[in-house]
Amino acid sequence: MKLMLKNYLNTNQTRIFTALILTGILSVGSGLTLIRSATGASANFSLETSNEVLKDNVKPNRLPRPVADAVLQDLARRQGILTRELQITDYNQQTWRDGCLELPQPDEFCAQALIPGWQIVVSNGKENWIYHTNNNGRSLRLVSANTPSANLPGKLPASVKNAVLQAASKRLQKPISQLAIIQAQEQTWRDSCLALANADEFCTQALVSGWRVVVGKGKQTLIYHTNQTGSELRLNEKASNSTLAPVQIPASELPPPLDRDIVFRQISSGGFAGTTYQTVLLKDGGLIRVRIGDANDSERSVRRVSVLQVQQFLRSLQRSKFSKFQNLSYPAPSGSADYITFTLTSQEGTVQYNDISQNNLPRNLQAAVKAWNKLITSAQ
Repeated sequence: MKLMLKNYLNTNQTRIFTALILTGILSVGSGLTLIRSATGASANFSLETSNEVLKDNVKPNRLPRPVADAVLQDLARRQGILTRELQITDYNQQTWRDGCLELPQPDEFCAQALIPGWQIVVSNGKENWIYHTNNNGRSLRLVSANTPSANLPGKLPASVKNAVLQAASKRLQKPISQLAIIQAQEQTWRDSCLALANADEFCTQALVSGWRVVVGKGKQTLIYHTNQTGSELRLNEKASNSTLAPVQIPASELPPPLDRDIVFRQISSGGFAGTTYQTVLLKDGGLIRVRIGDANDSERSVRRVSVLQVQQFLRSLQRSKFSKFQNLSYPAPSGSADYITFTLTSQEGTVQYNDISQNNLPRNLQAAVKAWNKLITSAQ
C-alpha cells in the first residue's frame, strides 16, 4: 500500500512539474510575442508621426501619405539628398484649372479640366520648394525653388495673414481656401505709405515696422506691404504677377468675322439684366451700338469719331500686340456670378474677358481695352 501511494505521489509530482515547465515556456513565448507586438507598434507609430510633416501644420484635411512621399522623393532625386533631410512645412488643398496643374511648359497643351490636388511647401531648413500635385501624387510639378528659410510664413501674425488673404481673395476673385501664403518677410518701410506711394500722395517720413507678404495660387501671386498688425496694407502691383491663365475659345463659339468696312467690334453680354449689346467701329469713324434681340431696334445709337482717331486706335492695337491674344478667353473665377463678358474682335482675331477680372489681364491686353474704352468715351 505504501509503495502504491509513493508511486502515485511521484507520478503526480512529475505531471505537475511538467505542467509548470510547459506553462513557463508558454509564458515566455507570450512575453516574446508581446514584446514583438510592442516593438512593431512602436515602429508604426514612429512612421506615422515622422517629422516629414511638421506637427504645427497638421490641418483638418491631412495630406495623404502617398502625396507626401511622392513630393519628398521627387525633390530628393532632383537635389541629390536624402528624404529625411526634407520637411513639408505647409500644404493646402487646391483645385487646379487644367491638366498641367496650372504650370504648363512652353508650347504644352493642357487639358481644360478641374483637377483636385494639393499645393505643398517643402524645406531643408535653408531653402524652400513649392509643388503642385493631383489628389494622389501621381502627377506633380515643381513651382519654385531657392526661397530663403527666413522668408517662411510661420512667424507671420494671424492678423496680418487674415488681412492679406482677404485682400487677395477680393483681388483675385478666389475663395480664401484656395489661396496660400507663400512667403512672409519682416520689413522696415521708410514711410507711412509702406514704400508704395500713389501719385501726388503725401507720405509721412517715418520708419514703419511691417511685413512683405507673397500670397497666391499657382502662377497668380500678389505681393503686399503691411504694417506690423495688418491694419494697413498696400499691393505692390509692379512686383505682383496676377495675370489670368487663358483658355482657347472653341471654334464653334467664335463670333463671325468682321465685314470689310468694320475695323473693330465689341459684344458685351451678361450682368444683372442678362442683355447683349454689339458695338462696331467703322473705317469712316462710325460707331454703332445695338441690343441683340431688339426687334424694334429701339436702343440703336450711332455716334462718330474722326478717321484720325480710328487710325490712332489701330496703331494702339499694334503696339499692344492685340493679335497675340488671338482666340483666347480669360474666364471668370469659378463660382462668380452676374459678371459681364466682353468679346473683342479685330480683323486679326478675337479675345474674350470679363469685367470682374479686367485688372488681372496681361498688361498689353489691358492697354488695348483701355484704348478701346477711351475711343468709345470720346465719340459724339
